[in-house]
Amino acid sequence: MKLDNKSHQLKIIDEYIEYLEKIKGYSKNTITSYKTDIKKYFEYINTKNKNYYEIEKYVQSLSKSKYAKSTVNRKIVSISSFFNWCIKQKKLNIKDIKQIKNIKTERKLPTILTSNYINNLLDTIPTSTSKEIRDRTIIEILYSSGLRVSELTNLKVNDFKNNKSLRVLGKGNKVRILPMTDKSFNYMNLWISKYRSQYKNEKSGNYIFLGVRGGKISDRQIQRIVNLRLGTFPHSIRHTFATHLLDGGADLRVVQEMLGHTDPSTTQIYTHVSKKQLKEKYKRTHPRG
Repeated sequence: MKLDNKSHQLKIIDEYIEYLEKIKGYSKNTITSYKTDIKKYFEYINTKNKNYYEIEKYVQSLSKSKYAKSTVNRKIVSISSFFNWCIKQKKLNIKDIKQIKNIKTERKLPTILTSNYINNLLDTIPTSTSKEIRDRTIIEILYSSGLRVSELTNLKVNDFKNNKSLRVLGKGNKVRILPMTDKSFNYMNLWISKYRSQYKNEKSGNYIFLGVRGGKISDRQIQRIVNLRLGTFPHSIRHTFATHLLDGGADLRVVQEMLGHTDPSTTQIYTHVSKKQLKEKYKRTHPRG
């Protein structure tokens, strides 16, 4: 099988995207990124009259165009994963394809809010209208259970349990059961029982959080809400959740399970954050710090 025909390229890309969506269970944003990266690569080789296994030359062209290292690395993963799938599923014979290594980048520590700061911010969110109740509930849940934005937007009413837990569908369609704080449970109960009906219409389905037009709330709306109410990003709340658990004595393995990380090294970054904060607290509080 070859991919030198443009219509054939698009057909195979669409099949791969369907595989990511239905088999791998990737989020909408991840799938969009993969599709964009792969199509851009084929635009490059079609325009430059290059062979479709010349990923290394494409990476070099991206670097010359001043793309961020993290962006280039994402594109490498997208394109390499696509060709690996082609080789396994479509029996594509590409002997010359090279496994391109990611470009080394400096790993930045995530932004963490202190417990006092985030608690004060949460307690100052007004709760006099249905919209304010919804926004407060969303942020309480994000901090309570450390959800990804896509996991929160996909929550359905029957995922909310009376034993103060949430059933969450994560990456790769993996289900995990997460505990809730008393406050997040109470606000969720209030939103569902009293205020959700004010937004509900034929577009709502069984989703817990709804936008002003009644449909499932979008990732972008969540980002706007968190920025408006806390002045930060949703992922910062997830980082804060994980770090506060570790600071409180939680085992790294437990935090990994709660975050839905398959690779322990992904969770390991939070131990570095905790150590950094420990040093800062030591310097501030020790008489001879």
